[in-house]
Amino acid sequence: MSWRTSPAWLLELQGRFGQMLRTPLDRSSGELRAATHEYDPALVGVVRPDHAEASRAQLAVYNRQYWFRLFTALQGMFPLTARLLGFWRFNECAEQHLLEQPPRGWDIDAVGAGFVDSLSRANVDEAALEAARIDAAYHDVFHAPPVVPHQFSPDEAGRLPLGRLRRSQAVAILHEHWPLCELRRRVIASDPAALLPLEPRRAEERCWLLARDGLRLGLAPLAPREAELLELLSGMPVAAALSSLEAGCSPEERLQLPAQAEAWLSRSVRLGAWAGVDFD
Repeated sequence: MSWRTSPAWLLELQGRFGQMLRTPLDRSSGELRAATHEYDPALVGVVRPDHAEASRAQLAVYNRQYWFRLFTALQGMFPLTARLLGFWRFNECAEQHLLEQPPRGWDIDAVGAGFVDSLSRANVDEAALEAARIDAAYHDVFHAPPVVPHQFSPDEAGRLPLGRLRRSQAVAILHEHWPLCELRRRVIASDPAALLPLEPRRAEERCWLLARDGLRLGLAPLAPREAELLELLSGMPVAAALSSLEAGCSPEERLQLPAQAEAWLSRSVRLGAWAGVDFD
């Protein structure tokens, strides 16, 4: 029986059951408990018409499993963020996100979409929000569709200043003001109960290129101007990006910029940063 031909009573029952699953867990006791008193009486009566309390207890099993499965999924997608916030606070933010954007499809991996924006509205601290952006980048790069890094032909190389580079979906530029990428590596390898204190904020921003090679993710450090150039190249033709970069450089930097820019472009190709080039 297809969904479109389901009888009205079944659609109504499924709707009531779905609403019950999304009933938030009660946090008031310091533990996550099912708020069975909020279940729809009509649904409770269907499960065990002769015993309301037993009916609520049975429904609570599904209610808890729904939330715990989603909490676990989000913790897996945002491991660094979860450790920085602590699992209790992280799950609170996750619950609010999932209430605002409940799962709509079969792919549980989609529940993380928009979570960074939800955290920003939850007023978490800057380090945790930056960690969430890094976690999201790792997730997106790892799950990006297969991409063959572009190898530029001699003709393309000759016309490159007029070209607009298309960044590969299997790479991301990361910006950190705390040593979060190193901390994330330690989080992945550590016991979830272990304490991993956050080190002090860096004096200057640090940038990385996160790239996927097969099933492996690697980080390559980027000089500040190098990262700026890669960002500019994703939004404008090469010549315009170089001109914009030069405009922000000091006179001393401009003397070295032509050689550095050429080296940075060559390195970005070696690192698989580009999926292709378009010429207007």
